[in-house]
Amino acid sequence: MPIIKSIHWEQDNPEELVYKFPFNNIALGSILTVNESQEAFFFKNGTLCDSFISGRHTLSSANLPALQKLVNLASGGETTFMAEVWFISKLEKRNMFWGTGGLRIIDPYFQIPIKLSSRGQYGIRISDGGVFLKKLIGTIGFGDTSLIEDQFRIDVVESVKVSIAKYMKENEVNINELGSEYRGLAKETAKNLQLAFDEYGVELLNFNIEDISFDENDKGYQTVMEGIAEQARLSKLGVSYLQQKQLDIAQTAAGNEGAGNFMGIGMGLGVGNNLGEVVGNSIKQSALTSPLTGGVPQLPSYYVAKGGQTTGPYSIDIIQSMIQQKEITATTYVYRVGGQEWILASEDPDISKILSLMMPPPPPPAL
Repeated sequence: MPIIKSIHWEQDNPEELVYKFPFNNIALGSILTVNESQEAFFFKNGTLCDSFISGRHTLSSANLPALQKLVNLASGGETTFMAEVWFISKLEKRNMFWGTGGLRIIDPYFQIPIKLSSRGQYGIRISDGGVFLKKLIGTIGFGDTSLIEDQFRIDVVESVKVSIAKYMKENEVNINELGSEYRGLAKETAKNLQLAFDEYGVELLNFNIEDISFDENDKGYQTVMEGIAEQARLSKLGVSYLQQKQLDIAQTAAGNEGAGNFMGIGMGLGVGNNLGEVVGNSIKQSALTSPLTGGVPQLPSYYVAKGGQTTGPYSIDIIQSMIQQKEITATTYVYRVGGQEWILASEDPDISKILSLMMPPPPPPAL
């Protein structure tokens, strides 16, 4: 076995990430040359002993203290030690491709699964060579960018799937609007994906999304598109999709049970007669001021902020019950669907009427 006195890596392929020096019988006093954007690592029996940054290094017991116990007896006048020498490239690797096909996500608004495909590019840089070598390379002895693409393919697909659904929900974006949201969506995906890359000492760079497309023959996609079209139609009339669905339910109930029982929905919650009358008047007033023809009422619905969480949407009948159970007070924050911002319950005209009936009269003046 030859005794090595010069150790270096002439990187010919820019796609290569790591290189294992082919010999491991190394003489003290050998010259280790580490080029710019490289780092060298000495391993013994799978244990990392030392590392060297770029520069020209003379190997000795002074700069290889961890290898002192590994030094062999003189061999032909040479003092040698056995170790594996690995080089890693710290250059940025760009133009790495990712893609997903036949991915299913749940539309956050309509709660319908839809099929999509997406693709894009990203780059990487090895941020911790020791972790990268120990966890990813092992005993392979080589590695290029295709290794990264293969290793993280599942992570990319899962991150894209989770991020699209989360981004659509948090930013109230429908599938028709995703095309203008690639930058924000890519940022959200990269944030989640970096956690997986960190485990292998890899930094994710410039993750981008080039295209998201949907299967137009997918029934879920067709249903969601119909819902979006219906949303647009109702929006022109000043009605939300949720309000229309509530109205459909109310009209069905009225048709089956008779109009007189419609107000009984609220009364069945244990609310007093006077309170039911107030709510009834409120709904009648909504009908009088509705922009819709035919006197169709706009039934209010609300989200409620409680304990740091948002719940809802709730109809005005449910809000009545929650007030009666003291789950909602005058200082509870609510969001009325179609409104501009969160407000105190006491600031909403319909809820304030209910609250006023639930509050006791003012105390008598002091004598």
